[in-house]
Amino acid sequence: MARGRRARSSIALSLALAFLAGGCAQFGSDAGATCPGPTLDPAVPPAASTAASVTYGFLIDRAYTGDAKRSPSYPWPQLPRTALDTVAGALPKLDLRPGDSVFAAWISHNSNDIREIFLPVAQVPRSTALDLPAAPARPKPPVNKLECNQYAEQVRTYNEQAKTWRATVGDLQQRARDADAKTVATFVDRQQAALRAAAPAQDPVGTDIYGGLAVAGGVFKSNPGRHKLVLFSDMSDTIGNAVRPDLAQSDVVIALYHRDDPNDQGVAQKQWETALRTLGARATVFLPWAATTVDKIADQLKEGGR
Repeated sequence: MARGRRARSSIALSLALAFLAGGCAQFGSDAGATCPGPTLDPAVPPAASTAASVTYGFLIDRAYTGDAKRSPSYPWPQLPRTALDTVAGALPKLDLRPGDSVFAAWISHNSNDIREIFLPVAQVPRSTALDLPAAPARPKPPVNKLECNQYAEQVRTYNEQAKTWRATVGDLQQRARDADAKTVATFVDRQQAALRAAAPAQDPVGTDIYGGLAVAGGVFKSNPGRHKLVLFSDMSDTIGNAVRPDLAQSDVVIALYHRDDPNDQGVAQKQWETALRTLGARATVFLPWAATTVDKIADQLKEGGR
């Protein structure tokens, strides 16, 4: 009889241990070797954006005369008006984000005069920092197999909390993205209105390219981040301003570039490529008049990322 009772007790103990082991085995690895198995749903806070802000500058030649010496193919005021329309059309195609800035200035015989800035530096308003709820705390792994069932319940609770947390965070982030999109759209509308209202007055005195570059360099210096500059001009500098601004690794595009003499156009392009590189420009792209379109300007400004 005693032997039978011992046998039955041994069987009962084996069944109990098997039940505990089976209960633990249905979970993932967070419990380690003690209770192998529980797979915990990750609740990882979203990473903050580290993209730098971008400042976009536009210099438009209002001293462009289109006389016989320069480019009679495009008489006044075709260049500045085409440039204004092109910039206005390109703005909504850029990857503008809160913190990005835009400005525009005329190129004249006195380009570094602050009064030539007809579109003052404006920044897309930054959004309020997103206040996200804290992620649920992961349950502590069990110390021994006797805690496996309790741990399993904690894992189930954690997974439910993590699922709710992810849904809440996703909703808050989507609302923030929608708000940013509306902010950018409003900003673009205002800049487009200002560009379309601009009235270039022809400057017959001369063209100061370096003075315009100095204005851009000053704005870039005051606005950290990436710098992208577009000049709408035939790049005929007739003033000879001695200023040599620091373009600090800016991306530069020369648009509506045209001279009726093909040889003169080619020689001048090479000279300006060297000059702009000396000023610190990282890359310079020349777009002939026919190739200067809204889409092309937008593509060039997005080239190289943020």
